[in-house]
Amino acid sequence: MYPGAQHILVIDDDAERRQRSVWLLGEEGLVVTAAAEGFSAIRAAASGHISLALVAVALPGTLDGPATVRHIRARQPWLKALYTGDVAQLPRGPGRGCDDFIAAPFRRRDLLGCVFELLQRDPVPGAADLARRCRTDRRAS
Repeated sequence: MYPGAQHILVIDDDAERRQRSVWLLGEEGLVVTAAAEGFSAIRAAASGHISLALVAVALPGTLDGPATVRHIRARQPWLKALYTGDVAQLPRGPGRGCDDFIAAPFRRRDLLGCVFELLQRDPVPGAADLARRCRTDRRAS
């Protein structure tokens, strides 16, 4: 079990993969909330401190995985993002907010290894200033 219950948000439109992720992480003593799409995930994240999001890159609707993470990070800049999906979907380029990626389908040990490593990783330098920068960038556009 992982010391000091961390809150994980699983955002995946694939119901089977979402349920399996919730079960695997819950078995390790992590508090897990699940959402099937971006807007539901943003509402779920508003209810408390989220340490890490396990996010499908390609979500249905108007918000894909990276866009959903950007919205959540505007209010929770410490959020770490572990993306999942096809290797071809790996978020690339500046501003994609990808802390790590795990190809689907993944094995239990690979998922837990990535999650635990990310939870131990130091926050990104300047993350506390991220919310202010996001608000400023939106006004400038």
